[in-house]
Amino acid sequence: MARRRKRRRKSHRLYALIVIILGIAIIAATVFLLFYVQGIEIKGNDYTEDKVILESVQKDKYSVNSLYLLIKYRFMEHEVPKSLTSIRIGLKNPWTVRVTVKEKPIIGYITEEENYTFFDKTGTVVFKSREMREGIPGIEGVSAGETKLYKRLAIKDEELLKAILDVAQEVKNYNLAPDRILCAEDGIELYFGSVRVVLGMDVTTEKMAQITPILAKLEGRAGTLNLRYFEDESNAIAFTADLPEDDGGQDGSDTSGDSGDDSWDDDYGSEDDSGDDDYSDEDDSGDDDYSGDDYGGDY
Repeated sequence: MARRRKRRRKSHRLYALIVIILGIAIIAATVFLLFYVQGIEIKGNDYTEDKVILESVQKDKYSVNSLYLLIKYRFMEHEVPKSLTSIRIGLKNPWTVRVTVKEKPIIGYITEEENYTFFDKTGTVVFKSREMREGIPGIEGVSAGETKLYKRLAIKDEELLKAILDVAQEVKNYNLAPDRILCAEDGIELYFGSVRVVLGMDVTTEKMAQITPILAKLEGRAGTLNLRYFEDESNAIAFTADLPEDDGGQDGSDTSGDSGDDSWDDDYGSEDDSGDDDYSDEDDSGDDDYSGDDYGGDY
């Protein structure tokens, strides 16, 4: 009797083990078949090609399983293409994966022969194309040598590179649309129609904030707005009007500030009935500087 009981116990245990194994196998097969990736939908990318994202998502052997991808991109370390900041994985259904990416914002571009080289806020090249992209400021007058994708712009002058990155970012922040952004010998210059805005090497938020309101008051005029030395509203901002070509100016511009300048300075302020062109809030001085309080000297 005891032997029979032992045999029955062994047979029950064996049967239970077989059932467990079969159950695990069925679950594994279900997970494998049901969550086998049959489609991948990608959204959020503008300039990064779909194939680059697909190669990144599908690069290991377990990526054929949507459940694995879901766990990997939520709880495990993973790499993303260098043009992206993040990848998020979701499931449309067990066999269809949704990939949502976030790209590094492009802030500007430089031209190289027939190519456009686009860079992010760190100066890293994130995209190259033969096609122009609207709404992105182009930087003229600078050579970055032979640029490489996902490498920093090869501009040896760090001060100039910083100025380029600052002006590209600030143009976007203030919704400015200059016709040109030029790297001159002594710094950055912006061109808005017939008005040249001189910023110098130090491109600051304070300088950029002056441009829109002053341009509104300069409508129809031509000349140079000098913001090179502007720090705050206590500094004057000089505007030098261009000379007509028949008044003796070779290029139609007045750089001396004397002959050819109307000598009615443009004081750009919100409350100024003086008739001058001095740009300040309250100024009856009749000079040609543009400031908030006009404490003196033009720049």
